[in-house]
Amino acid sequence: MLKKRGQFDRFFQQDYLKTTRIGTNLVYGNGISQTAYFDFNSVYIKETDYNNRPANPPRTNALTEYYFDLTKFVTVKSIKTIEEILQSTGSDISAIKQDINVINQSYLPLNGSKAMQGDLNLGNHHLYLNNLNAATSNDYLLAVNNQNQVVKNGTLLKSLIDRIETLEQQTSTAVPKGMIAIWGKPAPFPEGWEEYVPLRGRMPIGLDVNDSTFSALLNFGGNKEKRLGISEIPSHGHDWLYSYEGDDDNTGHSFDEFTFKPGKIPQTDLKNPIGKTGGDQPFSLLNPYRVVHFIEYTGKASDKTAPTTPANLSASNIGNTSLTLNWNESTDNVEVTGYLVYKDNFNTPLAELGKNTLSYNVKGLSANTNYNFYVKAKDAAGNLSDSANLNATTTNVTPTVPTLQHAYYGGPIMTLQWPNNIDLGDITYELYRRINGGGYQLIKTSTETFYYDSLSNGVTYSYQIRINSDGYISPYSNTVTVTGNFS
Repeated sequence: MLKKRGQFDRFFQQDYLKTTRIGTNLVYGNGISQTAYFDFNSVYIKETDYNNRPANPPRTNALTEYYFDLTKFVTVKSIKTIEEILQSTGSDISAIKQDINVINQSYLPLNGSKAMQGDLNLGNHHLYLNNLNAATSNDYLLAVNNQNQVVKNGTLLKSLIDRIETLEQQTSTAVPKGMIAIWGKPAPFPEGWEEYVPLRGRMPIGLDVNDSTFSALLNFGGNKEKRLGISEIPSHGHDWLYSYEGDDDNTGHSFDEFTFKPGKIPQTDLKNPIGKTGGDQPFSLLNPYRVVHFIEYTGKASDKTAPTTPANLSASNIGNTSLTLNWNESTDNVEVTGYLVYKDNFNTPLAELGKNTLSYNVKGLSANTNYNFYVKAKDAAGNLSDSANLNATTTNVTPTVPTLQHAYYGGPIMTLQWPNNIDLGDITYELYRRINGGGYQLIKTSTETFYYDSLSNGVTYSYQIRINSDGYISPYSNTVTVTGNFS
């Protein structure tokens, strides 16, 4: 009983059939995707699957499906009928094979014993197979002569090869011309790319047609640093320092003798004004940054020609710790974009200068020391010229302390100055001050050669300077003494 039921189930499951044809596309040399071949599959399905089949099964090259109810098929049991079907199918297959054989033997036999018949038109050029007399020396690539020999046109073939080689040398890319990219390595740049000069030393901002500042493409602006104006500082007030008339010890420095009053300083009471303060120094607007190249894709063959070597490299203003390098401008087949200054064969330049800068002040050197400097020119493609070399030795002159001078005409402000008459580069000076015979105190360390001090009425001030630069400390200068006089 179980065996019969199993046989029944097996026949039942084979009552319905689903066939599937799946097409596969390939892209050929013309760039067009076309159906190349099909995969076929068939499977028995259940009656429920057959009943739930789609109302409109797919009928495309990509996918074709058919559903069959095999119970409606007629079973062929006659041996004679089966033999007739097989014989008919075999005849069709033989006819197809014969046609294929005729094509092979008549047109393109594998042994090469026969050639294609007729002339093949290739546009401007032809492939003459049977009519060589119709050809000219300028319009055929290959031809078959009367001796069945292939004749080639060497001139046209060479021209074709030259054109192919030219195409092979061109950059094959989908990058559109004008695209800007970031290049985080030193020049030279990849083939077809050049430095995008408008963004040199700048950061890009997106175009915004609704903002007048950013509405014009390639517009530029902004600064790396800024000084605040009066109208830009926060609103605030100042107290002013007022001293009582009774200054019994004539020092002007007893806290009990002073008081603070709010508001502006009256023009009629300038005995102890607060005076000016602040260094008026610019402050940086830069966020954390990293320097890169901005490069533009032009599609052009990269410039391989380096600029000429900077000529007549020389040194001037040679001092103990500094000197000035000078050179003549270089030329280039496109454009010189700048100069690189190096010291003692270091790979990292001391400075990268603009194309119009033909001198550089080198600082921080040691006295009586020989240095090797060299300068290279650079173009937009990143090509560097040969280096211009120079050996230079710093001096070893002991700097002389200048004479301390002053200018005072009464009132709260006094000016000190000490001209440096010897060209030794930057020299660091220390300025000392004492008040009413007290001890000297250091009040300023700078390479500047002037100082403004604020005095108090009746108070005596004394000043001295000395040099403390690059390990050398000089004796003190002459003394300048001034007493504040507000009368």
